[in-house]
Amino acid sequence: MGFLFVNLAPTAPTPASWPAWWRVAGELGYFAALAVVIGGTLTYLAVVRPVLRATDRMSEDTDALVMRNHSARLLTWPGLALVVAAYFQLATRVARATPPTPFGQALAPSRMWQFLTQAPKAGSWASTGTLFLVQNLLFVVAAALLVATRYAIGRLDTLVTVAVIAAVAASAVASVPTNLSTQTTDSALGVLMSQVHIVAGCAYLGGLAGLASLSRARHALGAHAGLFWARIWQRFSVLALTAVGGIIISGSWLTWKHVGGLSEFATTTYGRFLLAKLVLVLALISAGAYNQFLLTPRIARAHAAGDIGTGFALTLRHFPAVVTIEAALGAGVLLIVPFLSGSARAQAGDGPTPTIDGIILFLGILLVAGLAATFYASHRVSLLLTYRAAAEGHSLHRAREPLPYTMNRADAPATPHHPWR
Repeated sequence: MGFLFVNLAPTAPTPASWPAWWRVAGELGYFAALAVVIGGTLTYLAVVRPVLRATDRMSEDTDALVMRNHSARLLTWPGLALVVAAYFQLATRVARATPPTPFGQALAPSRMWQFLTQAPKAGSWASTGTLFLVQNLLFVVAAALLVATRYAIGRLDTLVTVAVIAAVAASAVASVPTNLSTQTTDSALGVLMSQVHIVAGCAYLGGLAGLASLSRARHALGAHAGLFWARIWQRFSVLALTAVGGIIISGSWLTWKHVGGLSEFATTTYGRFLLAKLVLVLALISAGAYNQFLLTPRIARAHAAGDIGTGFALTLRHFPAVVTIEAALGAGVLLIVPFLSGSARAQAGDGPTPTIDGIILFLGILLVAGLAATFYASHRVSLLLTYRAAAEGHSLHRAREPLPYTMNRADAPATPHHPWR
């Protein structure tokens, strides 16, 4: 959407060099692990945990225990993967520092420590290496807490809460400017929007991956598994809407900053990769809309009508398949991220990056307000469709239900008592 704010005049492209393989692999592994950690923990806290707490104690306690245990097991491995990915990501930082270092040598712990403990430049309150040192220490803390969830199920909620705070803080700390005297409102907004884009994207893509993995435990649940998962899918739609809003707002800002015109989506390497990313994100949003506006009401209608077979198939087979496809699209988005280096403006020779002014700020506020109103309306419409479908299903169930047998009234139909009464 950010291309609506920029000059649409065509520009002459300039060639751009491809990033080294180790940089692509390092960034891909880092963002994939970060997404699974942030998205998995937020999905557990905002989606799975509330459903577990609202579970009917008499009939679904076993399901709640199964889901808590499975959640703890699933959260363990992303924490360990994040530590490994952060190590290789740190090596890429060392290799790209000034002076540059061959990647093979950058993997050495001694070279990493030299980078992490370098003295700050004149006028800076800290060095870049110090920020990365703090970042990696926070990653280790988050990983240790997630590993501990497997052995302390009773403290699962507390451990996951502290772990996600540490992971989000670690993601943000590397973006903190080391020289505050050179900062402007524009640069501060740039840092904020970049972090919103990262955290919102991780929450959405990692949440999808977490639910796709968590749904593998659906066959271990009892007779109420369909209703249990229907609640999870419905709550996740709220988290997904919030994350998508953050992605669109921050993505519009970054597009305005890095793309000078529509033609640059076709004439620059950065623009072509960004266009491919936008197509995948649009496919993700379309799949989410299908889940929210079509699939969830069908599930509600089936459960209300007493059609357990259809409700079970939709909730435990069809829905996980759609989410798995969404997770695969998310993996495609992550694969493109390492190739979005530099900017289309620089590759096209557009000159300096534009700075924010009153008009851009006003348009940005309108965008935020419009998205908030649109997503709130979408959520309300989804709830309305779900409630209406449930009411229709309940009416169908009552229409098929035979009346109870009554001996003392001559006008009562001679039908047997309903087995569920």
